[in-house]
Amino acid sequence: MKFVLDFDIPKSELALKHGDGIVLQGSCFSDEILTKLKAAGHTVSANHFGTVFHPSMLAFNVLNLFESEVEERLLQRDDLFFSWDASSTVFGYSQEGLVDALVEKRKNLLNELKSARMLVVTFGTAWGYELIETESLVANCHKIPASNFQKFLSSPYEMTQDWVQTIEKLTQFNPDLQIVFTVSPVRHIKDGLVENNLSKARLIEVVQQLALEPNCHYFPSYELMMDVLRDYRFYKSDLIHPNELAVNYIWGRFQETYFSDESLAIGREIMKLRAAEQHSSLFVQSRAHQQQVESTKAKIEDFLAKHKKVVW
Repeated sequence: MKFVLDFDIPKSELALKHGDGIVLQGSCFSDEILTKLKAAGHTVSANHFGTVFHPSMLAFNVLNLFESEVEERLLQRDDLFFSWDASSTVFGYSQEGLVDALVEKRKNLLNELKSARMLVVTFGTAWGYELIETESLVANCHKIPASNFQKFLSSPYEMTQDWVQTIEKLTQFNPDLQIVFTVSPVRHIKDGLVENNLSKARLIEVVQQLALEPNCHYFPSYELMMDVLRDYRFYKSDLIHPNELAVNYIWGRFQETYFSDESLAIGREIMKLRAAEQHSSLFVQSRAHQQQVESTKAKIEDFLAKHKKVVW
């Protein structure tokens, strides 16, 4: 008797290898996948502007990369400076310092996208916050009173059009770039369960449309969490975020879909070496332990000499 309703994910023709640049942008689920990609030795970066949940803000930040000058949207809270285009993890103790940091982040992200093989974009919510003073969408409210914002549910058409324009810019800039869209399985419980489902439904509609664009794909991380891992034992104690078991499962399906067999084999070998490297002993000064440490170190050096594109 089957106790899990599973589904097939077609193997992608991308067959990514170690050394292929990967850039992640979007919700906090991107950070979970970033950790897995780094552990597997891939060339990867993520969330240069912090965690950003709304599709249109993600598109806005990418489009800004191609502008010769960007009008910075800054605010001051006490002695700290923030950007309406970034999360609160991006801040400065002076306006000039924050602007310099934002310019550097855009420069780095643009350089990475120029040589990247894959961009993974994770949409978190269709609920947006518009700053009433400027009538503009923000990436983060930065603990400014709610009375300064108008909350609204974005239309699938508007979010899709924002990304159609962004995809065109990206593929002109880097014709080899493949864009993978996914919907975060993290539920935005503060909006309410009904409201969260309304939001996710719109995001799913958007990513299905975007997957029809050239060089674009859809990875069903949301469906894997909701329809395959449909049990609270796969959640953290907050019953909102996927736990380690769930992240590992979704990561495994992602690997199987987009990476070459050679890269998968290299990844498995890396995990064995990392496990040996992290092995602990009660007898750290013993001859046997010291020999094990030196043996593991030599194996890693030999492995990296054979696989020069692996990032350790």
